[in-house]
Amino acid sequence: MLKHSMLATAILLSLSAQAAQPTPKIKTLNLSESARIVGGEASTENARPYQVSVQSADGYHFCGGSIVAQDLVLTAAHCMEGVDGESPEMQVRVGTTSLSGNSGETINVAKTYTNQEYPNLSKDVAILKLEKNITHANAKPVKLVDQSFVDANISAGTSLVVSGWGTLSSGGQSPDKLMEVTVPFVTNDVCNSNEAYGGQVQDTEMCAGLKQGGKDSCQGDSGGPLVFEKNNEYYQVGVVSWGEGCAAADKYGVYGDVAKLRGWIDSAMSGNEPVSGLPSDGSGGDSEDGDYSDETFIAFQEKISYTVGEEQLQFVLDVPEGINVIYIATTGGEGDVDITAERVPTEENQDVESDGWDDNDNWDDWGDYWDTPVSFYASETPGNDEMLMIEVPESGEWIISFSNFSDFSDVELTVFVH
Repeated sequence: MLKHSMLATAILLSLSAQAAQPTPKIKTLNLSESARIVGGEASTENARPYQVSVQSADGYHFCGGSIVAQDLVLTAAHCMEGVDGESPEMQVRVGTTSLSGNSGETINVAKTYTNQEYPNLSKDVAILKLEKNITHANAKPVKLVDQSFVDANISAGTSLVVSGWGTLSSGGQSPDKLMEVTVPFVTNDVCNSNEAYGGQVQDTEMCAGLKQGGKDSCQGDSGGPLVFEKNNEYYQVGVVSWGEGCAAADKYGVYGDVAKLRGWIDSAMSGNEPVSGLPSDGSGGDSEDGDYSDETFIAFQEKISYTVGEEQLQFVLDVPEGINVIYIATTGGEGDVDITAERVPTEENQDVESDGWDDNDNWDDWGDYWDTPVSFYASETPGNDEMLMIEVPESGEWIISFSNFSDFSDVELTVFVH
């Protein structure tokens, strides 16, 4: 699956903050370790000066990127889905390992160049042209490799480092600290073996990870850099692209191969490629299953585990007007999990709920009672086969929580909002 989004049963979704219609957003996400760089550690201050947070115009991290020139950023093509290349309404943040506070430097994106051979030829790269040069002292470009460098320095097992804030984006709240993990280079022959990807990985892609799993990039890391270090210099060899799950056995991380895509990258950096995004608004963004240009939905699957005494697992959905259904389901695993969904009270809906009571605390308006939207739902059956379906939910923030009174592990969570 693409690393900036998740799959829910064969539905491939983009969570780009640039969707043509209002889109439900995950505002906070506190589910499992696989929602970030997996098996890694926090980066030390200034250790990854090339790292970029690609953000919506209102500051939500949704993809990673790397500085490749003072006014250019390399990221993934799939991060540009729904983006207008001439008016991208995006920004980048550089020169920091923390997304909280005002550290680093934030610069608007002026235009984007997206490889138009993605996805058919898996050329998952894009270049962002910034409105002005990066000037922050803690930000500097990474070196891009060519094939001769790779042939001389990279072979099976070579250690590479991938970094990112790695949570579900396009409006999602990222972890505050930049994370990184070291993973070994894996040849395409191994990555295309039957137990791995069975021939899906193409010549313009490369792989890294462990056969047994446990270390990987994950959701929210898309577009970020996979680098090789030599003589205290950083050389970017890959761009975070996709993978099946995160850190699963035999399911290596798949990256855009910088050396194989270097010709297009250089051309785009020179401004010789057409200014473009990746259509998803009816201008050519058809998928194999039909044109989703008029759809407004998100979906993801995740395995969740919890031990009593830990921070409760929950996330917040920002639901716009016009949503048909919120669907949340869990299945499998061990233990007992329950689901609750609660509409966050506002002054407006609090007033509505109190309008029916008279001064003596007697209900005086049954019409208001029946018209008041239901704002709390719960699924509390024994075991882990739980399901909530909220039809035509009231717009606003919904808190989705999972019970904290019993242990559970390896429970498959599916969320679909449409």
